[in-house]
Amino acid sequence: MSRRGQPNVSTPERRQVILAAALACFDEFGVAATTVDQIRDQARCSIGSLYHHFGGKEGVASALFIEGISDLNAGLLLRLEACASAEEGVRTVVLHYADWVSRQPQLARFLLHSREIHFAPEAKSELKAIYQRHFGAVFSWFGRFVLRGEMKQLPPETYIPIISGPIEDYARLWLSGRTRTPLAEVAEVFAEAAWNAVRAR
Repeated sequence: MSRRGQPNVSTPERRQVILAAALACFDEFGVAATTVDQIRDQARCSIGSLYHHFGGKEGVASALFIEGISDLNAGLLLRLEACASAEEGVRTVVLHYADWVSRQPQLARFLLHSREIHFAPEAKSELKAIYQRHFGAVFSWFGRFVLRGEMKQLPPETYIPIISGPIEDYARLWLSGRTRTPLAEVAEVFAEAAWNAVRAR
């Protein structure tokens, strides 16, 4: 134990402990209402440690959002690499999102309430780069199937809302408790609808 009675953990571990504590607080109280002291108490860390790693509450929220989005995106690209057809890819986009949200409801709820986060300019730039890389990789993967005539030729910016929008809307309902039917039970319905919306006739 440290002299302050806190567990001795490495710097990377301490960072993750603080992020996990912040997520619990954000989920219980909301981002705006959560205080630095609540995060510190939950993480059992010093104010100095929290500020050292993140610079304050908004830094914690930004880092948590970036890590969450990065994990969601990386998982999708990994699963897409194993797909052999446009249909399999479209279904995978929907099923991956449903599976990820089901496994990490607290983090998913946090990502869906990003309007409460005040991102610093550096965080905004990092997020922009993350989105550009991700969407570029996704469009590149699906582009070959559009060129082959397996998928409709649509304005590029419409594919993601068409494919992912409905399952994201349902996830909001489920995460807020407005529906009790698990995502796993309806994911195939949304996957089928997504494929029917973008497949070439």
